[in-house]
Amino acid sequence: METIGVTDLYEASFLFVNDCIFTGVECVPMAGVLGCRILFKNDEELIEAQERFRSRDATVNLYKFRQAYNMVNSYIHQAKKSYEIAQKRARNLL
Repeated sequence: METIGVTDLYEASFLFVNDCIFTGVECVPMAGVLGCRILFKNDEELIEAQERFRSRDATVNLYKFRQAYNMVNSYIHQAKKSYEIAQKRARNLL
């Protein structure tokens, strides 16, 4: 399954609100900082939602968007925590 990753929390939240299929979070070390990509299944629904978001023609229910934004932040927090634990274990095994 092909995925597309986004790093913009607002865009990821918008994609959640528009029922795009979430597949995971990928942690990426960048210049001493740990960044994350939120991954979604690459399909027609995702492409259309991204086009609406980027054309600044997007409208959402604010309550649902806030819920999605909090969920995205929670997924990122969990992914970073898991990544850091895995890195510590890997260092201890070396």
